[in-house]
Amino acid sequence: MSHSYYLNKFHNLNMNSSGGRKSPHKVCMLLAVMDLIQAGHISENKIEFNSALKDRFTHYFDTLAHTSDKNTPANPYFYLRSEGFWHLAYNLGFDEANTKGYSAKAISHAYLDDELFDYMKSFIVSNELKDALISNLSDTEGLFYQWLLDIGKSEKTAKNYLGAIRGSISTWMIDAGMISEPLTGISSYQQFVDYEEKAKNLSEFKIRDSKGNGMYSAALKHYHQFLADLTQIDVNADIRQVMTDKKLTETEKTILVNTRVGQGHFRTKLIEMWQGCAVTGYKNTQMLLASHIKPWRDSNNEERLDRYNGLLLLANLDKAFDLGFISFDDSGKVMISKYLEKPEVLGLDESMSFVVSPEHKPYLGFHRGVLFKGY
Repeated sequence: MSHSYYLNKFHNLNMNSSGGRKSPHKVCMLLAVMDLIQAGHISENKIEFNSALKDRFTHYFDTLAHTSDKNTPANPYFYLRSEGFWHLAYNLGFDEANTKGYSAKAISHAYLDDELFDYMKSFIVSNELKDALISNLSDTEGLFYQWLLDIGKSEKTAKNYLGAIRGSISTWMIDAGMISEPLTGISSYQQFVDYEEKAKNLSEFKIRDSKGNGMYSAALKHYHQFLADLTQIDVNADIRQVMTDKKLTETEKTILVNTRVGQGHFRTKLIEMWQGCAVTGYKNTQMLLASHIKPWRDSNNEERLDRYNGLLLLANLDKAFDLGFISFDDSGKVMISKYLEKPEVLGLDESMSFVVSPEHKPYLGFHRGVLFKGY
């Protein structure tokens, strides 16, 4: 099947919509599988229902779920079989007809259409697939509002940005015949990027944005970042930057791309250095992510490969660190932002630390000065 066939399937998942909204479970499961394929945790077309899969599912579920949704990854793991591209391998004595739900006794593993599995290996194609998945979730307004609060915006600012995207900017574009529904109905990253540029070129936008001290530009920028964060499209952009750099050899490109997605020699060096999570000491490397201290985009090629510009972290710590909700002082002691709601739920406490080498300090200084959201 062509990749457009799978894009269409991902755009139109059969999803539980009781209560007037779609359940995010199938979306979260497929996003998790793609992440694990790209990270090398799933290297063959055999998807086991293990802790790595459940943890990555939870990573997306925590972002996309409503308060009434239950974290039950076994359900999408089983019911995705109705989509036609997701298949279950049954243990001896069991088959599709007599298996009504997931159990380890009945199901050995899941697997995908071979073509789809190959597409998921491609960072470029998989980002399109992720974009299609996110488009299934209709409550982008609520997700955007919560995302704004999560990155430290006040309730007033969050309401203003949401109102600008849903209201004024959308109205100007509808009046100009550019769109037929509010921008908040668009959850496709690539589609929004096209509309974003058109909005900025409207004379009404330019006049109102100038009078509003750039508020409308800021709203567009943040919605752009919100969609990019949901689909992790920034990874794809960084990879394209590397692949089009004519100064790099093919070998150098391969090394840098592997470094960007947390694979290759950089990850190996961090595992050798830390022997587990740098902060907690947790040893199972399948659960650990190779994180740059000074972000990839702000680093030169030498810094991108420098092991002292890296921390090996559990997924919850990695995400909090990446978003600037935590940082570390030069002694290695954790710094927790006041904007992080209920840090104890993430297992964070102020006694956490890691052993700092002198070479870490310039990178930590950059992180505190540029990314950390502050006390």
